[in-house]
Amino acid sequence: MSTSINVRRVATTAALLAVMLAAFAGYLYAGDPEFDVLAKKKGTAARELLDKPTLYRKTELKGMPCSPDDFDFLLDRPRTSVALAGKLHKSLDKYAITMTKPGTYHIDDKGNLVGDMDIVISEPGKRMYYIAGFWKLMPGVRLNGRMALIVEYGQAGAGNDERIDANARGYMMVDNSVAGAAFKLAAFLFPNKVDARIKRFATAVSKVVQAIHDDPEAALKRVGDSRNVPPEEVKEFRERFASRRVSLP
Repeated sequence: MSTSINVRRVATTAALLAVMLAAFAGYLYAGDPEFDVLAKKKGTAARELLDKPTLYRKTELKGMPCSPDDFDFLLDRPRTSVALAGKLHKSLDKYAITMTKPGTYHIDDKGNLVGDMDIVISEPGKRMYYIAGFWKLMPGVRLNGRMALIVEYGQAGAGNDERIDANARGYMMVDNSVAGAAFKLAAFLFPNKVDARIKRFATAVSKVVQAIHDDPEAALKRVGDSRNVPPEEVKEFRERFASRRVSLP
């Protein structure tokens, strides 16, 4: 009987947490009008995501040794950037990104995290993405969902100490739920699983920028060795970074 009561308490706590997070995220969106662009371009599905999100998250990366123009370059080539990130951060080495049409990419993490990413806004210092797909949270539990993400960045240093600060904020919505105990466990674990994945991506972004800054030739070799980077992007990467000398403190 005690075990049954504890299970019900965990389920109730998880449900309340989900409701509170959704309410909190909706409140944030009310003061976040930049996402209106997404709602206008993507219609009902995006509006529902923004009005009734499951989670809201934000993160910051400060003092990355990179220029805004170079960061633009990396964001405009997600196949190259993710391939290099996988060489530097092994938790991302299974990600494959393919371009299905200009501005749209298919993402596949060995069938565990699969989705299509549309670039909604692409301008200096800002990117906005809309992603729809599924995540196998654990064996037997697959969550379908959508995500809206905006990344903003700007110069934080000058000269030989050129650096940028970047921040990202996003809304996530789970479209469907699985039944019974599996859903209760998924609802309880989902926020922590999301946070762990965000942390890995943030670390990978920092590693990519640092690797290019410290040794662009070695970064080029890693890019060239990846089967997921198209030849034209290898050439563009070489032309932009490989001739630079290592910047010493």
